[in-house]
Amino acid sequence: MATIVELRNLSKHYQMGDTVVQALRQVNMTVASGEMVAVMGPSGSGKSTMLNMLGCLDRPSDGSYFLEEDDVSNLDDNSLSEVRGNKIGFIFQSYNLITQLTVVENIEVPLFYRGASESESRRRALELAELVGLKKRLWHQPVQLSGGERQRVGIARSMANSPVLLLADEPTGNLDSKTGADILALLKDLHGHGSTLIIVTHDPNVGRQCQKTFRMTDGELKIE
Repeated sequence: MATIVELRNLSKHYQMGDTVVQALRQVNMTVASGEMVAVMGPSGSGKSTMLNMLGCLDRPSDGSYFLEEDDVSNLDDNSLSEVRGNKIGFIFQSYNLITQLTVVENIEVPLFYRGASESESRRRALELAELVGLKKRLWHQPVQLSGGERQRVGIARSMANSPVLLLADEPTGNLDSKTGADILALLKDLHGHGSTLIIVTHDPNVGRQCQKTFRMTDGELKIE
Protein backbone atom coordinates (compact mmCIF):
# COMPACT_ATOMS: atom_id res chain seq x y z
CA MET A 1 0.00 0.00 0.00
CA ALA A 2 1.17 3.52 -0.80
CA THR A 3 2.18 5.69 2.15
CA ILE A 4 -0.10 8.68 2.66
CA VAL A 5 1.37 10.13 5.88
CA GLU A 6 4.91 9.88 7.17
CA LEU A 7 6.14 11.87 10.16
CA ARG A 8 9.88 11.79 10.79
CA ASN A 9 11.14 12.99 14.16
CA LEU A 10 8.47 15.69 14.20
CA SER A 11 8.77 18.18 17.07
CA LYS A 12 6.93 21.35 17.99
CA HIS A 13 7.75 23.81 20.71
CA TYR A 14 6.25 27.12 21.74
CA GLN A 15 7.88 30.02 23.52
CA MET A 16 5.73 31.12 26.47
CA GLY A 17 7.59 34.07 27.97
CA ASP A 18 10.82 32.64 29.32
CA THR A 19 9.51 29.07 29.14
CA VAL A 20 9.76 26.69 26.19
CA VAL A 21 6.76 24.32 25.97
CA GLN A 22 7.56 21.10 24.12
CA ALA A 23 4.22 20.08 22.59
CA LEU A 24 5.53 17.31 20.31
CA ARG A 25 8.70 15.32 20.89
CA GLN A 26 10.34 13.40 18.03
CA VAL A 27 7.06 11.98 16.73
CA ASN A 28 7.24 9.24 14.11
CA MET A 29 4.19 7.84 12.32
CA THR A 30 3.39 6.08 9.07
CA VAL A 31 -0.14 5.72 7.69
CA ALA A 32 -0.78 3.76 4.51
CA SER A 33 -3.48 4.44 1.95
CA GLY A 34 -6.83 3.13 3.15
CA GLU A 35 -5.89 2.74 6.81
CA MET A 36 -8.13 3.85 9.67
CA VAL A 37 -5.98 5.04 12.57
CA ALA A 38 -6.80 6.34 16.06
CA VAL A 39 -4.70 8.76 18.10
CA MET A 40 -5.62 8.66 21.78
CA GLY A 41 -4.37 10.35 24.92
CA PRO A 42 -5.38 12.65 27.78
CA SER A 43 -6.04 16.37 27.44
CA GLY A 44 -2.80 18.30 27.13
CA SER A 45 -0.88 15.35 25.71
CA GLY A 46 -0.26 17.01 22.33
CA LYS A 47 -3.12 15.54 20.25
CA SER A 48 -4.44 18.92 19.11
CA THR A 49 -0.95 20.11 18.15
CA MET A 50 -0.40 16.96 16.15
CA LEU A 51 -3.76 17.38 14.42
CA ASN A 52 -2.75 20.91 13.45
CA MET A 53 0.45 19.53 11.94
CA LEU A 54 -1.34 16.78 10.04
CA GLY A 55 -3.90 19.27 8.76
CA CYS A 56 -1.22 21.70 7.54
CA LEU A 57 -2.56 24.34 9.93
CA ASP A 58 0.87 24.75 11.53
CA ARG A 59 4.49 23.89 10.83
CA PRO A 60 6.85 21.77 12.93
CA SER A 61 9.81 23.25 14.78
CA ASP A 62 11.92 20.27 13.70
CA GLY A 63 11.48 17.11 11.68
CA SER A 64 9.52 16.40 8.51
CA TYR A 65 5.95 15.71 7.42
CA PHE A 66 5.49 13.89 4.12
CA LEU A 67 2.00 13.84 2.62
CA GLU A 68 1.86 11.53 -0.39
CA GLU A 69 5.68 11.67 -0.49
CA ASP A 70 5.70 15.49 -0.68
CA ASP A 71 7.48 17.24 2.20
CA VAL A 72 4.98 19.84 3.40
CA SER A 73 6.93 20.74 6.56
CA ASN A 74 8.13 24.17 5.47
CA LEU A 75 5.67 25.31 2.82
CA ASP A 76 4.56 28.94 2.85
CA ASP A 77 1.03 29.89 3.91
CA ASN A 78 -0.41 29.93 0.39
CA SER A 79 1.02 26.51 -0.41
CA LEU A 80 -0.24 25.07 2.88
CA SER A 81 -3.70 26.46 2.13
CA GLU A 82 -3.63 24.78 -1.29
CA VAL A 83 -2.67 21.45 0.26
CA ARG A 84 -5.50 21.74 2.81
CA GLY A 85 -8.04 22.56 0.13
CA ASN A 86 -7.02 19.83 -2.27
CA LYS A 87 -5.79 16.92 -0.17
CA ILE A 88 -7.25 17.06 3.36
CA GLY A 89 -10.79 16.74 4.68
CA PHE A 90 -11.67 17.86 8.22
CA ILE A 91 -14.40 16.44 10.48
CA PHE A 92 -14.98 18.46 13.66
CA GLN A 93 -16.48 17.60 17.04
CA SER A 94 -18.60 20.78 16.92
CA TYR A 95 -19.52 20.27 13.22
CA ASN A 96 -18.54 23.85 12.18
CA LEU A 97 -21.48 24.21 9.79
CA ILE A 98 -22.62 27.57 8.41
CA THR A 99 -25.98 28.16 10.06
CA GLN A 100 -27.48 30.22 7.22
CA LEU A 101 -26.83 27.52 4.61
CA THR A 102 -28.78 24.37 3.83
CA VAL A 103 -27.35 20.84 3.99
CA VAL A 104 -26.49 20.90 0.28
CA GLU A 105 -24.97 24.37 0.45
CA ASN A 106 -22.78 23.44 3.43
CA ILE A 107 -21.45 20.42 1.54
CA GLU A 108 -20.71 22.67 -1.45
CA VAL A 109 -18.50 25.10 0.50
CA PRO A 110 -15.12 23.40 -0.21
CA LEU A 111 -16.05 23.12 -3.89
CA PHE A 112 -16.83 26.84 -4.03
CA TYR A 113 -13.36 27.67 -2.69
CA ARG A 114 -11.82 25.28 -5.18
CA GLY A 115 -13.54 27.08 -8.07
CA ALA A 116 -15.83 24.25 -9.19
CA SER A 117 -18.78 25.17 -11.38
CA GLU A 118 -22.24 25.49 -9.83
CA SER A 119 -23.48 22.43 -11.68
CA GLU A 120 -20.50 20.31 -10.62
CA SER A 121 -20.77 21.50 -7.01
CA ARG A 122 -24.47 20.69 -6.85
CA ARG A 123 -24.02 17.26 -8.44
CA ARG A 124 -21.23 16.35 -6.02
CA ALA A 125 -23.12 17.67 -2.98
CA LEU A 126 -26.26 15.71 -3.84
CA GLU A 127 -24.17 12.58 -4.35
CA LEU A 128 -22.48 12.95 -0.97
CA ALA A 129 -25.69 13.84 0.86
CA GLU A 130 -27.19 10.57 -0.34
CA LEU A 131 -24.01 8.69 0.61
CA VAL A 132 -24.29 9.84 4.25
CA GLY A 133 -28.04 9.25 4.48
CA LEU A 134 -29.35 12.80 4.18
CA LYS A 135 -31.33 12.49 0.95
CA LYS A 136 -34.51 13.63 2.72
CA ARG A 137 -32.86 16.57 4.54
CA LEU A 138 -31.23 18.37 1.61
CA TRP A 139 -32.83 21.76 2.09
CA HIS A 140 -32.81 21.91 5.89
CA GLN A 141 -30.56 24.27 7.80
CA PRO A 142 -28.34 23.05 10.66
CA VAL A 143 -30.74 24.28 13.35
CA GLN A 144 -33.35 21.88 11.94
CA LEU A 145 -31.05 18.87 12.22
CA SER A 146 -30.12 16.52 15.05
CA GLY A 147 -26.53 16.27 16.25
CA GLY A 148 -26.00 13.08 14.29
CA GLU A 149 -27.39 14.65 11.13
CA ARG A 150 -25.13 17.67 11.56
CA GLN A 151 -22.14 15.39 11.84
CA ARG A 152 -23.25 13.59 8.68
CA VAL A 153 -23.25 16.95 6.89
CA GLY A 154 -19.74 17.58 8.24
CA ILE A 155 -18.57 14.19 6.99
CA ALA A 156 -20.08 14.78 3.54
CA ARG A 157 -18.44 18.21 3.38
CA SER A 158 -15.07 16.69 4.30
CA MET A 159 -15.37 14.39 1.28
CA ALA A 160 -16.33 17.10 -1.21
CA ASN A 161 -12.88 17.54 -2.74
CA SER A 162 -12.07 13.82 -2.74
CA PRO A 163 -9.22 14.27 -0.22
CA VAL A 164 -6.39 11.79 0.17
CA LEU A 165 -6.62 12.12 3.98
CA LEU A 166 -9.55 12.58 6.36
CA LEU A 167 -8.82 14.02 9.80
CA ALA A 168 -11.52 13.59 12.43
CA ASP A 169 -11.30 15.48 15.73
CA GLU A 170 -13.47 13.72 18.36
CA PRO A 171 -16.17 12.99 15.73
CA THR A 172 -18.45 11.27 18.27
CA GLY A 173 -17.62 13.54 21.20
CA ASN A 174 -20.87 15.57 21.17
CA LEU A 175 -23.16 12.63 20.46
CA ASP A 176 -25.05 10.10 22.57
CA SER A 177 -23.83 6.52 22.45
CA LYS A 178 -26.30 5.29 19.81
CA THR A 179 -25.76 8.25 17.49
CA GLY A 180 -22.02 8.01 18.05
CA ALA A 181 -22.14 4.36 17.03
CA ASP A 182 -24.02 5.31 13.85
CA ILE A 183 -21.39 7.93 12.97
CA LEU A 184 -18.58 5.47 13.67
CA ALA A 185 -20.30 2.97 11.36
CA LEU A 186 -20.42 5.64 8.66
CA LEU A 187 -16.71 6.37 9.08
CA LYS A 188 -15.97 2.65 8.86
CA ASP A 189 -18.02 2.51 5.67
CA LEU A 190 -15.94 5.32 4.17
CA HIS A 191 -12.83 3.42 5.22
CA GLY A 192 -14.25 0.33 3.54
CA HIS A 193 -14.51 2.31 0.32
CA GLY A 194 -10.82 3.24 0.49
CA SER A 195 -10.69 6.47 2.50
CA THR A 196 -7.66 7.06 4.74
CA LEU A 197 -8.69 8.30 8.20
CA ILE A 198 -6.84 9.55 11.26
CA ILE A 199 -9.21 9.95 14.20
CA VAL A 200 -8.27 11.85 17.36
CA THR A 201 -10.48 10.54 20.15
CA HIS A 202 -10.92 9.92 23.85
CA ASP A 203 -13.37 7.09 23.14
CA PRO A 204 -11.77 3.64 23.58
CA ASN A 205 -14.56 2.10 21.48
CA VAL A 206 -13.48 4.23 18.53
CA GLY A 207 -9.90 3.11 19.07
CA ARG A 208 -10.96 -0.54 19.06
CA GLN A 209 -12.58 -0.11 15.65
CA CYS A 210 -9.37 1.18 14.04
CA GLN A 211 -6.58 -0.83 12.44
CA LYS A 212 -3.91 1.01 14.40
CA THR A 213 -4.07 2.87 17.69
CA PHE A 214 -1.42 5.36 18.74
CA ARG A 215 -1.13 6.67 22.30
CA MET A 216 0.11 10.21 22.92
CA THR A 217 1.61 11.13 26.30
CA ASP A 218 3.46 14.38 27.04
CA GLY A 219 4.06 15.01 23.35
CA GLU A 220 5.43 11.53 22.64
CA LEU A 221 3.63 9.09 20.33
CA LYS A 222 3.75 5.29 20.64
CA ILE A 223 1.82 2.62 18.80
CA GLU A 224 -0.20 0.23 20.93
